[in-house]
Amino acid sequence: MNAAFFEREPGTADRERWRSEIAATPPSSDHEGRLMLFVFRVGSERFGIEPSYVELAAPLPVIHSMPHRGASIAGVVNVRGAVTLCFSLADVLGCAPGASADRPMLLVLAHGGWRVAARVDEAEGVSAFTQSSLQPTPSTLQASGRTHVKGIFASGDGQGVGWLDVSSLFGAFDAAAR
Repeated sequence: MNAAFFEREPGTADRERWRSEIAATPPSSDHEGRLMLFVFRVGSERFGIEPSYVELAAPLPVIHSMPHRGASIAGVVNVRGAVTLCFSLADVLGCAPGASADRPMLLVLAHGGWRVAARVDEAEGVSAFTQSSLQPTPSTLQASGRTHVKGIFASGDGQGVGWLDVSSLFGAFDAAAR
């Protein structure tokens, strides 16, 4: 295809037709009360975090160990040329680590000046949940995990997705790094 075709300005008739089509479309109530979450699995548990905090999801690189570290810190990884602390979400969230995943992934999360990495067993991608389906965090989740989960959303396959509290989670990262 000719690149000039894609670079051309649309004609006045096209713009007017688009304006009338957009104006005639009523606002969709489908998005009201919806929350988008990036869903991932740690062990047998599924969690979700707002996609704006997910900087990168990539195949798991080599995690380099660090001496004299706490259990929550898995080591450091190279993320686009920057040495980044890698945390064990299984430890931070109080999950039992699952069987070795076929394709473990690395999530790079950013919040309030912090940039951290975490190993996850599976990255499922972004899913939409209705705010009205949010249920309280069950008491079966370990106390350390309950403090970082706002509530549970039921998903289409019947397994719950824990909605992570970003401020609490990054507070735990900060405490573990000290």
